[in-house]
Amino acid sequence: MKKTVVAAVIGSVVASASAMAAEVYNSDDLSVNVYGNLRARYETTDNGHMGADSTFTGEGTELGLSVNYFMDNNMYINGDVLKEFNIIPEDGDGSDDDDFLKFGSVAIGGNFGEFRMGRMSAVQDTLAGQYDITWEYGGTANIKSDEAATDRLTNGIQYKIDISDFTVMAQYHTGTESNGVDIDQAFALGAAWTSDFGLGLSGTYTQSERTVKSIYGDDKDTSWTLNATYEWQALSLAAMYSDYDFAGDEQTGIGAMARYDFDMGFGVYGVYDYVDYDTQNDKLNQYTIGADYWVTSQVVSYMEYADQSFDKRNAGQDDNAFTIGMRLYF
Repeated sequence: MKKTVVAAVIGSVVASASAMAAEVYNSDDLSVNVYGNLRARYETTDNGHMGADSTFTGEGTELGLSVNYFMDNNMYINGDVLKEFNIIPEDGDGSDDDDFLKFGSVAIGGNFGEFRMGRMSAVQDTLAGQYDITWEYGGTANIKSDEAATDRLTNGIQYKIDISDFTVMAQYHTGTESNGVDIDQAFALGAAWTSDFGLGLSGTYTQSERTVKSIYGDDKDTSWTLNATYEWQALSLAAMYSDYDFAGDEQTGIGAMARYDFDMGFGVYGVYDYVDYDTQNDKLNQYTIGADYWVTSQVVSYMEYADQSFDKRNAGQDDNAFTIGMRLYF
């Protein structure tokens, strides 16, 4: 899967984008920060289903702007815009991945939590799939898409609050999404808990209603996920269970990972993805292994290999892929 800024990666030394942002202006009541990342990698695949074959790409490079206005009583107003660029086209012709606005929202927050409006991450994208610590290919069991309101929301309203070790989120969404699927309305709920002894738990639920019925005669998408993470010294473990009904197309996913971080910023990991395409009578097994090295706290190099296979190839095609790349976060 194509990865964005890897905030809160399990067992990793990655800092969040906001923590590494370049400060443009700062006063008692206003701060302006620029953040993002530069990406470059080489990729090769057997059948071209998991990516491009034998090519260099800068796909996924991002540039963002965050503005914060601080008020009395610990209240604030935030505006955040993030754009994605394809600085080196993946297939060489410049037509595969156009530049686009990834996020753009405004929020008001304080001791009461935060209300946000605009284009933002869906609850599932924010809280689910912590097992996917891969840079490129993992996360197949964390099935999400804009048209099911589980990846990004074009016109969303969100409430989020952090209380001690708990995070609670609620979203409402309406608007047109990609792939010709129009959402009439959608809502989502999610909660996450972290302990002081290494254990973390989270769950999400999303339901969306399409403007037209699918080929299976249904117009509702529902999905829910359960996630668990555990850290012990340099070892990190995580697992996820997901269940989906995309307007009659039923799918179930299981994901698991293990990662070990050595000294000096070097880490190795393995990820397993399983998807049961029940309606299509097919099953996916995917294995991903990789290693990364943090040259500095903002520069990471990595290499990754993935093998993907289907039982009957009704839902997809077999493939394997290898990539080696580098990212600079700022």
